[in-house]
Amino acid sequence: MQSPPLIAISPNHLPAEDRRLYKHKPLEYGEGAMARVVRDAGGLPLMPYRAGAEARRDLDALAEATMRRCDGLLLSGGTDVDPASYGAELRDPAWAGDPLRDAHEIALYRAAVTLGKPVLGVCRGAQVINVAEGGTLWQDLPSLRPSAIVHRDQERYDANAHGLELAAAGLVARLFAGEGAPVVNSVHHQGVDTLAPAATAEAWAPDGLVEAFTVRDHRWVVAVQWHPEWLGGVSSARLFDAFVREAAR
Repeated sequence: MQSPPLIAISPNHLPAEDRRLYKHKPLEYGEGAMARVVRDAGGLPLMPYRAGAEARRDLDALAEATMRRCDGLLLSGGTDVDPASYGAELRDPAWAGDPLRDAHEIALYRAAVTLGKPVLGVCRGAQVINVAEGGTLWQDLPSLRPSAIVHRDQERYDANAHGLELAAAGLVARLFAGEGAPVVNSVHHQGVDTLAPAATAEAWAPDGLVEAFTVRDHRWVVAVQWHPEWLGGVSSARLFDAFVREAAR
């Protein structure tokens, strides 16, 4: 019996704080739905810790070692991307994000594509891929790119949704084949501004914001701005099935 492909899922991070459990201890963690959908697709989810690798050289070495052992990389959602990661000035301290997480995930991404491993980016993960490939981001859509589309509603959270315009014959269009007019959840206040040169847009929100793209010149790189692990349905299952199947090759 063939072993399931190992899928590295990038972790979220909480700084050391005065809390009841793990008092004054930094935490790395993952949200359960992402691990579940990877398992449902036939993969074995793993979380690559960054602890002890704060220097860039250490992060690069850790990322390469991780991706040599793993068969695919899933860049998860989470906190904002630090504007310094794409050469921009921070407009609001609230959007500073986690620079060390950015460096870790960019190192993981570069190691994965160099080694020919498939990569799936979800929400923040899609933004990280765009930045790693030379693109830029909107630091805050409501204030910097006002639109009739609400991309994040804290109260409704993943119940907040909008439609998609799909590129004909693209990979993402195939995911939604037979499902009628595509609708996805929307839980983000940042998004793609300048699309990376090697990226091809495959889906847009009704206000024109890029919602999904693929990256040329790499084996398999797909980025989606929504959260398919929470969306469910045929399109989400097809996406994770395709990713894990590619990792198993």
